[in-house]
Amino acid sequence: MSSLLAPLVPAVLRHLEAYAEIAGADARDAAAVVARRLLALLLAAAASFIALLMLCVWLLALTWDGPWRTWTAAGLALVFAAGAAALAIPVLRRRAKRDEEFFPRLRQELGRDRELFDRALNGGDHAAD
Repeated sequence: MSSLLAPLVPAVLRHLEAYAEIAGADARDAAAVVARRLLALLLAAAASFIALLMLCVWLLALTWDGPWRTWTAAGLALVFAAGAAALAIPVLRRRAKRDEEFFPRLRQELGRDRELFDRALNGGDHAAD
């Protein structure tokens, strides 16, 4: 039995090494995509936060000496809570597009190997139905 497996070991090890290289390349690509999105999200969040703070200060300055100052502060708090929910819910619900899935090349290679195994186990040149 060991004489049958001995020639396969180097091939299997080379195959596993190729998988590791493909997974590494996919991980680098995924990290770059995540980094770009995170940077854009952080910049947009910082700009939005500054704009909202300035709007809040302006509204509070308008109503400071009047009877509506507490209602203005409460309304701003509700607006902030609603805005946070409105921004967070779509991002959490959104599914990744097929192009943006992580490790696409590794998935492709595993699919090819699965087809080859199906052909080998089901008798030669035709794939399993």
